[in-house]
Amino acid sequence: MDWKEGFPRENIYYETERGILYCGDVIDVLSKFPSDIVNIVFTSPPYNVGIEYEDWNDNLSYENYKKWCYEWSKLLYKVLAPDGRLCLNHYLSCGTSKRRFAPIMDLNCMLEDIGFHHYGVAIWWDVTLSKRTAWGSWLSSSAPYLNSPFEAVLVMYKDRWKRLRKGKTDISKEMFMEISSGVWRIQPERNRKLHPAPFPEKLVEYVLRFFSFEDDIVLDPFIGSGTTAVVADKLNRYWVGIELSEKYCEVTANRLEQYRSLL
Repeated sequence: MDWKEGFPRENIYYETERGILYCGDVIDVLSKFPSDIVNIVFTSPPYNVGIEYEDWNDNLSYENYKKWCYEWSKLLYKVLAPDGRLCLNHYLSCGTSKRRFAPIMDLNCMLEDIGFHHYGVAIWWDVTLSKRTAWGSWLSSSAPYLNSPFEAVLVMYKDRWKRLRKGKTDISKEMFMEISSGVWRIQPERNRKLHPAPFPEKLVEYVLRFFSFEDDIVLDPFIGSGTTAVVADKLNRYWVGIELSEKYCEVTANRLEQYRSLL
C-alpha cells in the first residue's frame, strides 16, 4: 500500500517519493488529515518569545499561546496511530526576571488532558543560552536571575508505549546508551541565515533513531527550514511537514533537492 494514501492533496507545496510538504496554517492542514496515520511526531513549535518569523506573531499573551497549542495538539492526538509517539522540543523555562513561565510543564499537563500519556523528558544543552548575561541582583539573594541553558524534549504517547509492529532499528550501542541517559550533549545549530530558530540535525537523529523504525511516517507540523525532513530522508523514514511561511517552504524544498542531488 502506498504510504501517502489518505493524506490530503490540498496545500501541497513540494513532494518526493518519501515526503510531503504542506504550506498552510497548521490547524487547517492537520484538520484534513485522517486519524491514526502517523507513527511519530517530532517538532519544535514557536516558543512565543518574540522571534521574528515570516508570517507568525511570536508575541502572543501566554493564555492565547496555550489555547493555540491546545488546538493543534488535539489534532496531533487524532492523527497519531494508537502506538504513536509525540516528541516535543521546547524550553524548560523562559521569560524575564519579572515574568517567567515553564512551557514544558504546562504543555505536559495540557497534553495529558487531551489524552496523551507521559513517558519522559530528555534534556539537551544549548550553549548559546549559557552565554547570555542574566545575573539579576548581582551577588545578592534579593532577586537573582537563574539562567536555563537547556532545552527539553517532552516524550508522550497516545494509547500504548510498546510498538505494535516490529521494525528495523538503526542505532549503535554507543548511541543507544547516550540517548537513554536522558541528558544529550548536542551543539545548537549556529547557521540562522535560512531560519531564525533552527534546531540541529543531531537532535532529530537522536529522536528518530531512538523512538522510531525505518519506514515509519514522521510528522513535523512546524517544519521551518526542513531539518526534520532532511534527517528523516537520510534515515529511511517517510516524512510529512507543515509550514505556514512560503519562504521557509522554499528553503525546505531547496534543502531536500540539494541533499537528494548528492545521492
